Amino acid sequence: MQVDYPFTIPVSSLLAKKYPLYPTLGIAGTAIGTAVALLLIPENPYPAGNLMPSATAMTIGLLLAPTLASLRNPQTALRAEHLLVLAPVYWLLLDLLQGAYALVQVDKEAIESAFIAIGLFVIGIWIAALSRPRKLPKLLSKAATHPLNPKTIFRLILIFFALGIFRFAYPSGFNPLVMIYYLGQNRWNAPWTRGQLGGWDAFLDHMAYFGYLLPTLTILLALRSRWLDHRVIVSIGLSLIMAAFYAQGGNRRIIGVIFGASIICWILEQHHLKIRHLIVLAFSIFLLLFSMQYMLEYRNTGFKKLFKNQHKELQYEHLHVDDNFLRLSQIIDIVPASHSYVYHQQIIFVLVRPIPRVLWSSKPVDPGFDLTKAVGLKGVSLSSSVIGEWYLSAGWLGVLFGGWIYGRLASIASLLLIRYSESAAPLVYSLSAMALFAGMRSMLDLVLMSYALLAWMFITWIILPINKKENNH
Repeated sequence: MQVDYPFTIPVSSLLAKKYPLYPTLGIAGTAIGTAVALLLIPENPYPAGNLMPSATAMTIGLLLAPTLASLRNPQTALRAEHLLVLAPVYWLLLDLLQGAYALVQVDKEAIESAFIAIGLFVIGIWIAALSRPRKLPKLLSKAATHPLNPKTIFRLILIFFALGIFRFAYPSGFNPLVMIYYLGQNRWNAPWTRGQLGGWDAFLDHMAYFGYLLPTLTILLALRSRWLDHRVIVSIGLSLIMAAFYAQGGNRRIIGVIFGASIICWILEQHHLKIRHLIVLAFSIFLLLFSMQYMLEYRNTGFKKLFKNQHKELQYEHLHVDDNFLRLSQIIDIVPASHSYVYHQQIIFVLVRPIPRVLWSSKPVDPGFDLTKAVGLKGVSLSSSVIGEWYLSAGWLGVLFGGWIYGRLASIASLLLIRYSESAAPLVYSLSAMALFAGMRSMLDLVLMSYALLAWMFITWIILPINKKENNH
């Protein structure tokens, strides 16, 4: 029998009791961390490593409230609001903490403003957390309430794998040898690669999103049966096969989201965290980051280099993310002094992204501002984080509003933490939380990484009701 979600009782009280949240402390810690970061900026902030003290101070300020909340319950660290506050540390401050690169082509005042923008965005997240979360949208609630037993989970894994692998099998003529060969090639040579402006083949891209769910479904299957079950072993193999095809494309965010979601799901499903769980968690995060780093090193040469006796000099001596802090500083330096705000153009550009260009040939190709062109570069794609995009849209007010929007989305996702057991809620929550985390890189990434949720909703509308009828008979 399908169970109803327990949202007729005060969910906010249950949520706050098990997964505490301290938004007032978060606002204070962020404000103090930002102020100290500004005071520690040296006269010459440009050489690599000179902003490490400032980045450290801001990181401590941002993580103060999540850390104290996690002392009550370590699983609270994985609450969506806390992951969202952690996201700027990864996407913007980590390179500064490592002294990864020198800051060039930007004024010192813009560097100071970049720290302020980060603090303002996070304060917007905490402001959103001050208000009581709304009820889950009906579609999301319905997608999370389905009971999932091992038989159903394994059936879904087979369905999702078949749909996901179709994205790569069809352009390869359904030839396994061709598919295996191009797994070792660089990301531009594979038959499933398409240009920036796709044609009818853009519809195939949507097939790949079904495969995003495999690792998390595999974790649920293992937890609800046993790790040595033959179905679990098969599911692990299918997950790794899909991951190999995603990795060949060089998009590290996909690997980070799908395996990050499975890690979150595994931790949240533990009734009591023990030392061994924390050790496995630390090792899993290290392995994930290590894999993503090697994707970066080999995506332009192909993984075949790994299996040849050829020494490849590593391009990066640090854990590379993106140069988002520099690009955020450059946007603040340019806008509005040399380029006006784009206002609604950024939002429209993101919202129309799912519409194939063959159905709308004049669909916008940019949000009204080309950072690559503005800084005099060619042949590269630059990101500035979602903070830069909100600043580009509406300045400081846009940054604060953007933080509030993301904070509200996080508060809605966190409602999935209060659930009945054996449901699909851990899957839906984990994917939602990682979509928000990846969405810190850009609004477009938030949309793209949310496609896995849409894929799950699509299947729940079709397959799971059929399973329910079969079980009733």
